[in-house]
Amino acid sequence: MTAVRNGASWSGSERNCCFVNIAGGRFLDVSSLSGIDFDDDGRAMAICDWDRDGDQDIWFRNRSAPRIRFMENQSSGAQSVYIRLEGVECNRDGIGSVVEIDGSDKPLLRSVRAGEMFLSQSSKWLHFGVGAINQDLDFIVYWPGGKAERFRGARTGGRYVLRQGKGISRAAVDPGNQQVPVVRKKKEAITQQYSGILLPVPVPLPPLSFRDPAAQARSFKANGQITLLTLWHSGSEVSVRSLHELERGRVQMRSAGVRVLALSSNGIDNAGEAYDVIEKCEFGWEWGFIGEESKEAIFRWQAALFERSPERDVPLSLLINSEQECVAVYRGGMSVDEILRNARNCIGIDRMTRWHLAPPMGGTWFTNPVGEQYVRRIVREATVKKDR
Repeated sequence: MTAVRNGASWSGSERNCCFVNIAGGRFLDVSSLSGIDFDDDGRAMAICDWDRDGDQDIWFRNRSAPRIRFMENQSSGAQSVYIRLEGVECNRDGIGSVVEIDGSDKPLLRSVRAGEMFLSQSSKWLHFGVGAINQDLDFIVYWPGGKAERFRGARTGGRYVLRQGKGISRAAVDPGNQQVPVVRKKKEAITQQYSGILLPVPVPLPPLSFRDPAAQARSFKANGQITLLTLWHSGSEVSVRSLHELERGRVQMRSAGVRVLALSSNGIDNAGEAYDVIEKCEFGWEWGFIGEESKEAIFRWQAALFERSPERDVPLSLLINSEQECVAVYRGGMSVDEILRNARNCIGIDRMTRWHLAPPMGGTWFTNPVGEQYVRRIVREATVKKDR
């Protein structure tokens, strides 16, 4: 698991494969021709007729980005029929049933299953490619338990519901171009316009120590203030630009009640370079040098929060509330406007608002916020250096 979180692949970095059944027990590798031979770290696949044009489309679920891919089937001239089961004596969806077209030249069977690979579910609409068949179709359904039932009245190109005990293929109601509704709040007082990572719950920081410019040992304390804690290095151009940005916005940030603590990771050997950078940009905020132990604690803390371990790199900035809890993470550069917006919108809000604000895209969760004890356990485990 550690290797995977550090970027290793679950699938051995193999490209996706696609094979075509050419009969006689043989398959043809058409991976490249199909267009699905991505080198994603694939985890699951679900099949359905998403655009309702009679052929099968594919949704891919990946561990690596992009987390979801949609592959639209753009083939033409396909003849098909779709069947959906409706159980009465068995389960409602007829899961476990086998459906067969009666009288076809070769056996055409489909089964209704309750899962497809890892955490995925294909459509329960059964797709039958019928080629040039253009006549009434009879289906035989083998319901769970083995009882067989014949259904009549289906034709190529249609969608039919087969209700247990009826024996007649009932044409399904076409929903047309209806879209899946998006649930939105009536009043969206908070807009999602940011590049930082907003945490779904405030996360306590590990204890941090540093030395101020006079080499005096200090411990980080929020002291009831909103703080932007920035780790930087004089050899990083992005770090230096971030310091200039924070200095340009000093008056604006102080007026909003936000303080800045910029901690250099230069170390003793090249501490002079850090002093030079601070002097050149006329940095008026509080600053100092973070110790190696505290820097490692921050990196372990950050790694515990994300499925994939982030790069151990600077600049790294954390927006801290007055309770010494982190509410947002910035990797690389950031703007003063972004910091002030997040300080205004993401501190002091209720837990459900924060939970729905955290994802970097529109939509709603289907789960509730994680518990406070869970977060504290993650922090506790992350801040204890394990023996290697």
